Amino acid sequence: MSLAELPPVKIKADRNGFTLVPDPAASLDAIIAFMDNRLQQSRDFFQKTEMVLDLRTSPMSTDQICVLYEKLYEKSRVKVVEVRLSDDLSFSMAGEPLKARSASKAAGRERENHAPVIVRNTCRSGTRIVSPSDCIVLGDVNPGAEIIADGDVVVFGLLRGLAHAGAAGDITSRIWALSIEPNQIRIADLVAVPPRGVKPAPNRFEVAEVQNGLIQVFSL
Repeated sequence: MSLAELPPVKIKADRNGFTLVPDPAASLDAIIAFMDNRLQQSRDFFQKTEMVLDLRTSPMSTDQICVLYEKLYEKSRVKVVEVRLSDDLSFSMAGEPLKARSASKAAGRERENHAPVIVRNTCRSGTRIVSPSDCIVLGDVNPGAEIIADGDVVVFGLLRGLAHAGAAGDITSRIWALSIEPNQIRIADLVAVPPRGVKPAPNRFEVAEVQNGLIQVFSL
């Protein structure tokens, strides 16, 4: 393969296992076709392995992640066990605690004894999800839906319903989403209602956190 024909996804290996790094210009079909061919060529080598999907430079939609996850498992029982969104945020696909903050901030918190609640679909009006730890939604949160977590709320989609992070009083909790457009957001006992009107789209995702006693929303 020449330099002009770079693979649509790189497979990096280290002592912790394999990491998939998609090319930002590659289509999902090209990534799946490449991985299918690679897994067929090295079936015994990759059979039943676990991989990390690194999306720090190549964002994917929720649907794309789910399709890739299913195709890899269907073809060779390869499991995507973690998805990295940035240097500060990754989530587990295997029911392990969310890595959205440094260990020093997380140490000693009661919620670390609980696995996060992972919702693998869009939350429609009337849905109410409660988590004793972090809550990860692989889809949108529509108006009329409520996500309540003692830890962080992470929405890999559009947040348009109500999100309450740090429901047990943890003011360091955060709310993450591809776009934060909710009816209301809460962190601990603080409440914020985002302004109405059109806003510029975030570069990657948005995060809401408490600064100087107020909930602030930042585009990252």
